[in-house]
Amino acid sequence: MVSNFQKIEDKKEWQNLLGKVLFKTFFHSWEWEEFLESQFPWMKFEHYKWKNEALLSLAKTEKKLISHPFCEYGGPLPLVKDIDGQVFQQDLFEEFKAPFKISFHPYLLNYFKGFDVRDSLRETYLLEGISNLNVETVGDRNRHRQKNKAMESGLTVEKCKTENDLKTLYDFYVRSLKKHKALVYPFSFFKFFLDSPSDEILLVKRGEKTVGGNVFLLCDKIIHSFLCGFDEKYLKLGAHTLVLWSELKRKHQEGFETFDFGAVRKGSSIGDFKNRWGAAAFPIFELKNYPGESKLKDSFLRDVWKYLPSFVIKRISPYLLKYKL
Repeated sequence: MVSNFQKIEDKKEWQNLLGKVLFKTFFHSWEWEEFLESQFPWMKFEHYKWKNEALLSLAKTEKKLISHPFCEYGGPLPLVKDIDGQVFQQDLFEEFKAPFKISFHPYLLNYFKGFDVRDSLRETYLLEGISNLNVETVGDRNRHRQKNKAMESGLTVEKCKTENDLKTLYDFYVRSLKKHKALVYPFSFFKFFLDSPSDEILLVKRGEKTVGGNVFLLCDKIIHSFLCGFDEKYLKLGAHTLVLWSELKRKHQEGFETFDFGAVRKGSSIGDFKNRWGAAAFPIFELKNYPGESKLKDSFLRDVWKYLPSFVIKRISPYLLKYKL
């Protein structure tokens, strides 16, 4: 049987093809994939072109194929405007027999037609058309109260410029995920974002003191709020609201169109916070050929995670991340 998936081995050819797609995310860049390979020896990306209609990038791990690991979205990238999703799905299941998982950015469904998204377990919150919004009035009353409270408390927002400030932000991020019994990404992720021209890291300051911050990924006029961390004291003073509003205001002035508040599981209370900005929920469609979720969620480690010292969590998380996939 002739395969409809052509494997692309040459870097220049793949980058040339990426320049022709009608939509992509930050996570589909060669630089990001190359960085992940450098961090995790057990991961290697494979690249395919499907019938001259779409591109597909998959990270090959010890047990699975993932598009894309440690990211909220992956998915095939369209080379044409209209793609029969059911035909793509049929070819996908025939081609790849190893366990695979592909999470589609909601905008990909504008090109891949025919998928049933009603049973999607995750969703993301998008505030669209921000270039035409009055950012002073975005969000509900509580967003405005929080923003004003933050400014009245002397909080300000500025770009992260030094690695010392980045380390402070990273420490807040680790504490937050420790509290929620979740694995943390290594500091090298944050360093990559700091050094990348496609990202912005904004810090919340009280005088000279860093009290939190947010990592924003930028691609195709979309701002994606990806990772964050805050001092609990200043979080209550509206630090998170202030940094989100500040980035929204910046990108409104620069002509960006969509503010992505990030993905959550359906029914999560965090979704309510995102919705209060006026953002609408969009399903994250997922294709996979195996049942069930990661066993790490039921591991005894989750019960003891919040009691571990932060330095231990930083050290062991990179070795456990593969079990999260």
